[in-house]
Amino acid sequence: MSAIRERTPAIEVCDLHKRYGAVEALRGLDLEVPQGAFFGLLGPNGAGKTTLISVLATLARPSAGRARLLGRDVAAERAAVRRDIGIVFQETALDPALTAREHLDLHARLYHLEDRRRRVAESLALVGLDADADRPVRGFSGGMKRGLEIVRGLLHRPRVLFLDEPTLGLDVAARAAIWRHLRQLHARGDLTIFLTTHSMEEADSLCERIAILDGGRRVAADTPSALKRALGGDVVVLTLARADGADLRLRGVEGVSRVRRETDRDGTTRLQVAVSDGPRRLPALLDAARSFEVLEVTLQRPTLEHVFLHHTGHPFEPAEPR
Repeated sequence: MSAIRERTPAIEVCDLHKRYGAVEALRGLDLEVPQGAFFGLLGPNGAGKTTLISVLATLARPSAGRARLLGRDVAAERAAVRRDIGIVFQETALDPALTAREHLDLHARLYHLEDRRRRVAESLALVGLDADADRPVRGFSGGMKRGLEIVRGLLHRPRVLFLDEPTLGLDVAARAAIWRHLRQLHARGDLTIFLTTHSMEEADSLCERIAILDGGRRVAADTPSALKRALGGDVVVLTLARADGADLRLRGVEGVSRVRRETDRDGTTRLQVAVSDGPRRLPALLDAARSFEVLEVTLQRPTLEHVFLHHTGHPFEPAEPR
C-alpha cells in the first residue's frame, strides 16, 4: 500500500457531538485520517458510523465540536467540502431506466465538467462497462451497479471518497472485483478512501488504519495488525455441553487474560478464552474444562472480529444483505 504522507489530515474530528432530540449519536468523538490513507470505520449497529459520515459529507450539522475535511470546516465551508468528496451510499442510488452512460453524463453535467465525454468514456472503461454503456442499468448485476456507482463518485475527481458498505449483498466474484478496483484506486496515492463495513475480512484486507466506534465514541484506532497484536496471545474456543461455572474455572488457568461466553439459539455455549501461547496452555485448559464436557476445541489467532468483540462487548453483527 502507498505510504501515508505527512501533511494536513484529510479528516480531523475533535470532540464531535451530534444529537437527534434526546438521542446523542456522537459523544465527544475524536478522529484523524491522514491524506492518502485507506481508512476503515467499524462498529455495531447504532454506534454512530452513518451519523459521522453524514456530518463529514455536510448532510448533517454537528451539535458541538469540530470536523474538518482537508482543513475546511464541514459546517462553515459546505460548498468547498462538497467539491472535494465523492460518496457511494449503502443503498443503490441508480435510476433503473437510465443507461450507465446517462448516469455518468448527468453527474458530469451537475459538476459542470467541460471534458465530460472523455471522463465518462474513461470511467466506463475503468470498470469494464464499455460494452454495456448504453444498456439500462435495470439489467445490470449487483457488481456492475456497484462499479458504476464507484466511478460515478470519482468522476469529478474528489480527494476523499466515502464508501458505505460498498460490497454488501454482492457475490464472491463481484466482491473480489470491487476490492481489486479499490486497491488500484488507492495505489495512485492521491485519494483518501473512507470505508464503513461490517465485513471484518474486508476491513483487514483493504484498510491501512481502522477505528472502532461504540455508543458514539471511538473505542480503538490503529492499524489492523497492531489492533490484533494488542489483544495478546491466541484464542481457544471451547464448545461445552454445560457452562455454569466454566468461566471462573478457566480464568484460573495460567496465561488466561479473558474469557467471553457466547450462546447460540440452540443453546450451545462457546467460551472464547484469550491465552498466551495457546498450544502450550491447551492441556491445562482442557483439564480445567473437563467436568463441563468439552464437545469441540479450536485454536485461533487474533482476528479483527476478536478485536471488535473485545472493544465493543457486542456480538459481531453482519448487515443484512440487500
